[in-house]
This record gives sequence, structure tokens and C-alpha cells, in this order.
Amino acid sequence: MTTEYRRKHPSLTLNSAPSEKDFKTLLSSVSATVKLQPVQYIQNLGGGKDVFLFEAGKDGLTLLPGVAYCLRRFQPLVQQLARSHWVDHIRGNKRNLPLLGKDDDLESFLFETPRQVLKTISTGLRKINGKCHYCGGTVKEADVDHFIPHSMYPRDLMHNFVLSHPACNRSKSDTLAAKPHLIRWLEFMDTHDSDLKEIGREAGINADASTTLSVARWGYSNAMDSGGQAWLKSNAYEPIHEGYMDGWDAQAAHIQA
Repeated sequence: MTTEYRRKHPSLTLNSAPSEKDFKTLLSSVSATVKLQPVQYIQNLGGGKDVFLFEAGKDGLTLLPGVAYCLRRFQPLVQQLARSHWVDHIRGNKRNLPLLGKDDDLESFLFETPRQVLKTISTGLRKINGKCHYCGGTVKEADVDHFIPHSMYPRDLMHNFVLSHPACNRSKSDTLAAKPHLIRWLEFMDTHDSDLKEIGREAGINADASTTLSVARWGYSNAMDSGGQAWLKSNAYEPIHEGYMDGWDAQAAHIQA
């Protein structure tokens, strides 16, 4: 079913596909397959069934107490394990060898944002403000950075992209940004929400401010609870404290209004 759908709509992305009329049919088919295969067997351990994740009913699945928290808390670990095993599974299939070759970068091909998409995002962000989000300098060569690190939440959301000097991007790496950068980011989303949605439509990237804000709050809250540090500038960090959450709800409500 999915192969047929891709053949019928070769130019669609994950974010643009839902706009097609036959997407609901595809979704129903995939849901039925998931229900019959992994959902039915995922809690079978050692020859028996151990209901440790969810209870299945006619209306769907009900997560057991604490499961949702653990899935969110350890999402980066679960995501990386799933990716690693999926890449190994594809490489382990001998029929894929003629396509992959020996010197493939399979993980990047499967999971990283395509370069053409990043180019479209970069062009759009430059039109809004051609400066580095972190140091404020004019950018000649610019990176498109995930403000909430991709390693923390490996899904592309348009409101999570900012322009950055390559040096600032490398220095920040996969850490959360300090409060001054966070405040500017929230203000940027508030001011340019419609522009970001337009760039997202052009690039085929989901532009959902509400989800992006929820992810950001989750990331900073977890970092605060674990005593994490936030990147301020090259070789400079500060503790993530309760002050990071000051006024968050009011700012988020204003952006989503």
C-alpha cells in the first residue's frame, strides 16, 4: 500500500502527504498493519505475555501509568536504539548490497534533513533576518540549526530552525541554548509565525508552533531537573535554572493566539 502511494505521489513529503484525499485510506491501512503485527506481539516475552507498556481495547491502546513519562524522558535513547537497529537491519539484508555499496552513509540518507530542503529553509530565513541567531552577526555562509537539538528531538519542525554562523553552530553542538537565545527565539516565533509557516509549506516541513513550544518546554524542564548546562557562547555555559520557565506560559499563549 505504501509503495503504491509513493508511486502515485512521488513528490509528496511526510508533511504534505496529509493534504491528499487518499491519505486517510493509506493511514487506515498502515494502522491495521501495525495493530496486527508489532502491537500484537511487542509485549510477548519469554514465551508468555507481560503487559508492561499498554492495555489494548476496542478503542485503541491505553498506556500504563508511568509509561508516557518514560517514553518522553528517554526518547533520545529509544530513538537512537531504534535507528541503529533499523540501519543494521537494512544493511544485513543481502538484497540491499547492490544498492548501498560499501561506502554508504545510510543513517544520514534515512534520517537527516535533505540538503535541498535545508537550502529552501535557509533562503526563507535569510529573507526574514540574515543574521546569526546566536551572535547577531551578518551571515555570509549560514548553517540551518535546530534550536532544540536534533539529538534531543529528531523531528523537523519549521519553528525550530534558526540561521547560524557555522562556528556558532559547531560550538553550540547538541546542547540547549542559554536564556538570552531562548528569549530571542520565542520573540522570533511570535513576530514571524506566518513567515515561518510559509517557508514550511514551501519546504514541505511541518510548521506547528504549539508542538515546537511543547518540545522546547519539555527539553528545558528535563535539563533543569537533571542539572543541565545551557550554551551561552563559545566555551561558555550556564546552569539551566527555574528562571528559564519564568513567563513561559504567557509567552507561549501569545505566540499561539
